[in-house]
Amino acid sequence: MLLHALIPASRANGPGLRAVVFFQGCNLGCRGCWNKHSHRFSGTEEAVDAVAHQILRAFADYNLEGVTFSGGEPMQQADSLHGLMQNLHRQAPELSFGMFSGYTERELDGGLYWTWKELSPPQKRRLWNEVRGLLDFAVLGRFNQNQPSTLPLRTSRNQVLRLFSNRHTAADFSEQLVEVSIHEGGRAELTGFPVLGWSQ
Repeated sequence: MLLHALIPASRANGPGLRAVVFFQGCNLGCRGCWNKHSHRFSGTEEAVDAVAHQILRAFADYNLEGVTFSGGEPMQQADSLHGLMQNLHRQAPELSFGMFSGYTERELDGGLYWTWKELSPPQKRRLWNEVRGLLDFAVLGRFNQNQPSTLPLRTSRNQVLRLFSNRHTAADFSEQLVEVSIHEGGRAELTGFPVLGWSQ
């Protein structure tokens, strides 16, 4: 899988303390996207098992509630996403899974999404059904900078927060947060939901 970044513990990307996996690569081209550096399909491929190991180590270190998949566009690497989710669910079934995707549920249901590694529409529909069966929640739909939103986890009003299990309720999703982490050497990392206008 192409990995952009992995944050071991965050409170800005879903309920509770969560690891966040940012997939590398997205060709949806949403104007004003905050994660522009994650768009190119480039970089070193990471083994799914190795990424799972990092997350499971964070789970043990931080007592995580779950994992959120973001990007980039997770569904454009649907086979790797599914493999990672299966691996984690097998080893830590108590983890909650969430996802940010620029695709609508209709596009996903119909297999109408592009993938980095070529898959047929039936394969895409099957993969989405498998992913959906493991997800607890997802934010779906393109980012539209002309429809700004302050709703939990949604940066534009057209986006939909879908609950796929009874693990969470709408009340579990708090107001939008921004996290800034300062790493050794002074490198700063920003995640969450920047105040409207920061990215301009």
